[in-house]
Amino acid sequence: MLVLDRKPVTTAPASPMRPALEGVQAYKSGMTLAEAGKRTGRSQFSKLASNENLLGASPKVAAAVAAAIAEPELYPDPYCETLRAAIGGRLGVDPSRIIVSPGSEALIDYLFRAVLHPGDALLMSSPTFPAYDIFARCAEAKIVDVPRLANFDLDVPAFKAAAAQGPKLLVLCTPNNPTGNALTASDIEEILSVTPRSTLVFVDEAYREYHEAFDTFALLDAWGGPWVSARTFSKAYGLAGLRVGYGIASSAELVGYLDRLRPAFNVTAVSQAAALAAWNDPEHLARTVALTIAERGRIEAALDDLGVEHTRSQANFVFLRAPAGPDATAARLLQEGLIIRPTPVAGGWVRITIGRPADNDALIAALPAALAK
Repeated sequence: MLVLDRKPVTTAPASPMRPALEGVQAYKSGMTLAEAGKRTGRSQFSKLASNENLLGASPKVAAAVAAAIAEPELYPDPYCETLRAAIGGRLGVDPSRIIVSPGSEALIDYLFRAVLHPGDALLMSSPTFPAYDIFARCAEAKIVDVPRLANFDLDVPAFKAAAAQGPKLLVLCTPNNPTGNALTASDIEEILSVTPRSTLVFVDEAYREYHEAFDTFALLDAWGGPWVSARTFSKAYGLAGLRVGYGIASSAELVGYLDRLRPAFNVTAVSQAAALAAWNDPEHLARTVALTIAERGRIEAALDDLGVEHTRSQANFVFLRAPAGPDATAARLLQEGLIIRPTPVAGGWVRITIGRPADNDALIAALPAALAK
């Protein structure tokens, strides 16, 4: 007698996640000190992987943080009004056109979610900061990627041709991460001259303090369309661990839209106080930037002596080709106590943050063996 198995067929439940996320790879940050210690058994490292300011924040920051943390039960100012007033005062911008975020990466998230519908075109140029690709894919946007030239400069004629098609959002990163290449005022003017005013232009200036060659706001205002320029306290100001970025927008109305979707208390009271103290110590910033640029020149000279190909970086890092391969070079330097950033850029490139003079001494000494095939 035939017996039928009448147990119900079970199928895996459908994922509640949006299908667009299946094609998104999470951002991979630089190696942490804890991970480096586990891999090597060492306890002391020079962390040259994440473009942090190893010279440290203004001495005024510690006192400001101590005062702010005395009342942790109170919510922070949801609009960061004191900090926005200080930023606007120095930059000559109405504070209503300024938005503060927990790092400029959060501002990118806010802007992309506010602007992009599924199928909208985002114009960018790789290799560049991975967050643009990540947030665009999450928004189900169409990514129009104009590859950079062999020296990693922006291909301005090709980018202009794509900009003239009227993408919903256009991204310029200067100096560019991870390559360090910077745009000129003429480059930006050329691109804007063919960009329809229906396009929103986003200029990522996270490394601006190392390359203040022109007035970005004036160029964008002269163009006349909607725009946002993003800047940060994570790099030159040395506040990466406290997460403070800010954006200048073409209008208070645009900031108002971003305010509608950002978390109400997105920047902690401690972070606001730290950023204000750092902002109010321009002398410390100037010393930090000057030393970083001088040390970058010293490392570039050492690379030239070794015959190593590298970009014309205008940021607080160098970007160089590693003949031994990025992973092998990073592994060799790790054994010497130096944490750097291998990249997936074709041709075998690594990014190395400019550290303190002693860090850079150790790097220069270790590079010949680390780069050798």
